[in-house]
Amino acid sequence: MSTERLPDPMVPPEVDLGGFEWMPLYGDKLLNSETWVLASAEAKVAALTLWWQSYAHQRPAGSLPNNDRLLADAAGYGVAVAAWKAIKEEALRGWVLCSDGRLYHPVVAKLALQAWETRLADIAKKDAERARKKAKRNAEKDDTSAGQNSDVRRTNSERPPDNPPLSDGTSAGIPPENALKGKERTGKERSTGIVESSAGGPRAGARDDARPPTDGLDDGISAIRDGVQAAFTRWFDDPDRPLAPADAELFADWIEVGAQRGLPPADTAAAVVDEVSRQFQRLEAKGGGQPRSLRAILDADVRTAISNARPAKPAKPSAPAPEPYAGHFDPVEYERWIEPCEVSTADGVATIVAPSVYHRDWVAQQLDIKLRKVLGVSRIDVIVAKRQGRNAA
Repeated sequence: MSTERLPDPMVPPEVDLGGFEWMPLYGDKLLNSETWVLASAEAKVAALTLWWQSYAHQRPAGSLPNNDRLLADAAGYGVAVAAWKAIKEEALRGWVLCSDGRLYHPVVAKLALQAWETRLADIAKKDAERARKKAKRNAEKDDTSAGQNSDVRRTNSERPPDNPPLSDGTSAGIPPENALKGKERTGKERSTGIVESSAGGPRAGARDDARPPTDGLDDGISAIRDGVQAAFTRWFDDPDRPLAPADAELFADWIEVGAQRGLPPADTAAAVVDEVSRQFQRLEAKGGGQPRSLRAILDADVRTAISNARPAKPAKPSAPAPEPYAGHFDPVEYERWIEPCEVSTADGVATIVAPSVYHRDWVAQQLDIKLRKVLGVSRIDVIVAKRQGRNAA
C-alpha cells in the first residue's frame, strides 16, 4: 500500500450500499489473482471477508478504515489485533491508501459503483411510480368531489325520509330483529373503535385496535400502531396504508408476549417498532415491496426481538454528563447512549465500541455530528464490542 502521492478516493463519499445482501463474485478473476495465490489459508478468509465488509458495511462502499483495530474487527478477529497484524499484509494486498485516509480496492470499488448506479436507477423508478400514484389519487379525489357537488340537487325538504322511525324505535321496512342487530353492531363499533368498510377493512379514521385493550395495554398498542405507520411512510412512502383489524389483534398479541416476559408495554412496543423498521428496510432494499400480511412477514422476527428485549431499569435520578459531554448531552441521553460505550481518540478519529448493534446504529446515525464537535475529531468510527463466552463468533 503506497502512502506517497495519495490518490483521490475511488468512490464518492455518498455511496452507501447498506441493506445489500449479496455482491458479485468473479471466480476466475479472484482465484487467479496474486492476492489469492500468494495468501495463506487464513489470509484468504480475511481478504474475502474484508471485500464483503467494505462493499456492504462501509461508507463509502468499497473502502476500509486505515485503523488496525477496526480492520481486525471487520476481518473477524475482534479485539485480537496482534493476530490480525500477522496476516494483514497478505489480506490487504491490492488495497490503496487514498487522500481521505481510507483504503480502497480497485475491484471492490468498481463493483460498488456499479451497484450504486443500479440503486439510483431503482430509486428513480420508485420515485416516478410514487409520483404517478400520487397524481392518480389526487385525480380520483377531484373526480369524487366533483361528483358529490353535481349530485346535490335536492334540498332536505324535498328528499323523502328514508325508513322513518316508528314508535318502538325501529324503522319502517326494517324488521325489529335486524334493527336490534344494527344497534348491537353500533355498540361494538363504539367499544372497539373499528368501523368496517365495504371492502372488509377499517374505514378511514377508525381506530386500528380491533379489540379494547385491557390491563393498561393501550399505550403499547398505540405506540406500535404509530411506529408501524411511520415505517410504512419511511420505507415505502405510503402514509395512507390502512391497518386492518387483524393487524391490531397482532399488535395486542405482541404486547401480551412482552407481558409474559415481564416487559412493560412501552418496552415491548420499542422492541417491536425497532424490529419492524429493520425488516421493512430489508424488504425495501430487496425491492420486494411492502408486505400484504404483517403477521406472515413479521411475526416470527418480532417475537424473537421481544424475547431478546430486557425490561427497562427503574428510573433513577441521572448524574450530569461529565466533561467533555457536559453542556452538549443531557444526563439521560449521555447515560443511555454514551456511557455504555468505550470511547477513544487518536489522529483526529474517534473510535467508539458500542455494546450492541442497536447502540452502534443509533450513535452512528443520530449522534455523529454532535460527537465530532464534542470530541474535536473529523471522523467517528463505531463498531460493536466482541462477544465473550461460548457463543462468541
